[in-house]
Amino acid sequence: MRFPATIFATALLLSAAALPAEERDAAEVVARYLEARGGAERWRAVSALELTGIYAAFSFQEPFRLIRKSGDRYRLDYVVLGSPAVRARDGEGPWGQDPLLQPEAARIAEDPYKSQLERESFFGLVLLDPESRGVVVELIGEGEVEGQATVDLRLTFPGERQEIWHLHAESFLEVAVDAQVFDHTQSAEPMRRRSFYDDFREVEGLMLPFQVDHEFGARLEAMTVEQARVNPQLDDSEFAAPPVPEPAAPEPAPEEDAAAPGDEAG
Repeated sequence: MRFPATIFATALLLSAAALPAEERDAAEVVARYLEARGGAERWRAVSALELTGIYAAFSFQEPFRLIRKSGDRYRLDYVVLGSPAVRARDGEGPWGQDPLLQPEAARIAEDPYKSQLERESFFGLVLLDPESRGVVVELIGEGEVEGQATVDLRLTFPGERQEIWHLHAESFLEVAVDAQVFDHTQSAEPMRRRSFYDDFREVEGLMLPFQVDHEFGARLEAMTVEQARVNPQLDDSEFAAPPVPEPAAPEPAPEEDAAAPGDEAG
């Protein structure tokens, strides 16, 4: 269940008051967003994040663990229909395990799933120095999501991938983000996914959403965070793909039987 985005402190209300439409531009909206999420300098000091909680999909609710580290290292461990699943990225690129698509852990080397997982693994806030990732940010203007007034941005990534960000018109926190995704359980064609963000809480000065719901096609995924840790000690080995098993050595060819007694010539 989703609830309207909540504003948690009077100070946040005062610092993120709605701007008159004629005074807004993309840079100002991005600055207000970064301030609402805890400030650019605090986010630049973040090197790792760990979230744990409940992942809901296919009418099941199971624990999840999501870890992120600078360098776009990423790993989400969750459960799909009673079987373990992983979406991850290490220093060599994306890899995963999915009982419905790729039952054994392996590299994800082909699009659209490779680029989709690369986007998912972006570390930190995308709107923190977006030009460093080649992301172009444009102001669309005023909008609305389920009765909530929003300020909308268009983000264009390298390769022309686009996302529409709907920020709350007063708090400037995310209300929803629209993106194009592929989901093998429904269709081979791309579909719109709308991600809703709610229950923002302060964790060591950062504002983090503790409820994220993804709606795409006929499916709903929900992630409810129960604990968040900022800058935990995470070793790169936690993100590494399992080693590829060595192929089994071929069985030696059977030796020919020695000649039976009495079969010798002469």
